[in-house]
Amino acid sequence: MSKDKTFLALADFLIPAHGDMPAFGSVCSFADAEKALDFRVDLKEGFDRGLDADPALSAEAHLERLNREDGAAFSAVTTIAICTYYMNPRVRELLGYPGQESVQYDSKATQIYLTDGSLGHVLARGRKYRPTPGL
Repeated sequence: MSKDKTFLALADFLIPAHGDMPAFGSVCSFADAEKALDFRVDLKEGFDRGLDADPALSAEAHLERLNREDGAAFSAVTTIAICTYYMNPRVRELLGYPGQESVQYDSKATQIYLTDGSLGHVLARGRKYRPTPGL
């Protein structure tokens, strides 16, 4: 089996459809996973090892074997599958997560946490100094 088909089988086992949430393979591709690897080049070697599957093994059996015998490869495959899935625009929309937003901040304004009592317990406790070890 080719590496792209192996990865999609593993990813679909890890992230199956559930309720309104789609399975990995219905919203993501192997090309998407390769793009994610461009951000996590430290995982490429383990990812490649993780895709060397025995065609006789099911996705579950292969993942169990990886977890037992090659933790780094297991972590690489699962990390790439998860991050690829949750960065997919459709998945983020279904979760109600718009992504990072630019929030305006006025550094000159009095911040609400200074006036709403949020720091009351800190002020009541009083000052506490703990020296930094090694300094």
